Amino acid sequence: MKYCNRIVANLERKIQKINSESKNVFEEIELGIFHSKKTLRKLRVKITTEGFLSPAEECLFFKTIKPKPLGYLIYYLMLATFQTNRPQNSNKKIKKHIENHIMLYQSYFMEHKAFYQYLERKRTDRDIEYFFRYNGIIKFHPDALSYCIDEGFSTSHDFIAAKIFAHKLLIERLNNELKNLNNPIIVEAPSITTNMNWTGTKSDLIELIYALHETGSINNGSTDIKDLADLFQQVLNIDLGEYYRTYIEIRSRKINQTKFLDRMKKNLEKKMADADQ
Repeated sequence: MKYCNRIVANLERKIQKINSESKNVFEEIELGIFHSKKTLRKLRVKITTEGFLSPAEECLFFKTIKPKPLGYLIYYLMLATFQTNRPQNSNKKIKKHIENHIMLYQSYFMEHKAFYQYLERKRTDRDIEYFFRYNGIIKFHPDALSYCIDEGFSTSHDFIAAKIFAHKLLIERLNNELKNLNNPIIVEAPSITTNMNWTGTKSDLIELIYALHETGSINNGSTDIKDLADLFQQVLNIDLGEYYRTYIEIRSRKINQTKFLDRMKKNLEKKMADADQ
């Protein structure tokens, strides 16, 4: 169990680093999902190949260890859905969106009230029923699906424990965001005013920004994407919105991923060729 505790502790350190260093929420989500899945894969290999020394050890694993990486995975997946459907440019709508989701996440605690209270009170008398794989007890609830299809690495309630953990994280995050919306911190920042406007598409400019970043041509590559995006937004009078999400969409193009850069290259080569004639 020391190995399992160690890799989960390592995941939590990585998540703290992701939270503090991510340039935006979608980068945070992508990295969080990656590391959560990686940790779950390591745990699966360990458990399915070596097993447990006792029923008590098995219950402890499915009650306190596995629900953390699984909970983080659920958290980031649900956060992605929340952010994707998030209203734009209206604090009133954003607040309503947040409040509705807080209520939705809290309702899960009531849906599983008895089990939620069991965890909160740190009871152990029903651990064999909830967190032992082969106890012969069949549970009829939707969240037992993982147990039905993956009983070697699941119990009837470890997914519920993970989802409760995820909902707590989501509620804490959204409550903090709600406080910031209600009490905004206004920071005076120097502005760059120009009469130049970006008239291409947002995705074209984002493609250019990421390309400039990867060449390392500005500040010897020490400038991050956020600073470059902020600069271009000010100079060219454009709001790029969730530019990392747009970058993910660019990455997912099946063909011609760098279509704007390709068009720039083609047009410049044509201009130089025309000048030589």
